[in-house]
Amino acid sequence: MIGAESLPALYAHMIECGIIDLDPWAVLRGEMQLRRAQHIEQVFPGWGVIPFARRTDNDDVACWTGSKVVVIDYWDLIWDENGPRRLVAREYSSMEEWFLAAARDFIEFDWS
Repeated sequence: MIGAESLPALYAHMIECGIIDLDPWAVLRGEMQLRRAQHIEQVFPGWGVIPFARRTDNDDVACWTGSKVVVIDYWDLIWDENGPRRLVAREYSSMEEWFLAAARDFIEFDWS
């Protein structure tokens, strides 16, 4: 896992407990996490976020900034005269706050 040591302990605890598919969220690990991180670094060099979960029903990716969680649309970039801008759809002050929101998404998700 890339940067797993830089992620809050809750990330590793979720994996240890098997909480990896919390529809519509899926926890990123291994090669999938590495590919997402490489793409984000290519588009936004130096941002330094660590992707750790993705939504399965859209292009949202939850990323750890080192102090909070930002949810970005993985493909929908805003371009201006300076190049691509980071579009942060949602922001959470902690991994725990994001996890509670993901649990609400799980409860409200239309499984049909």
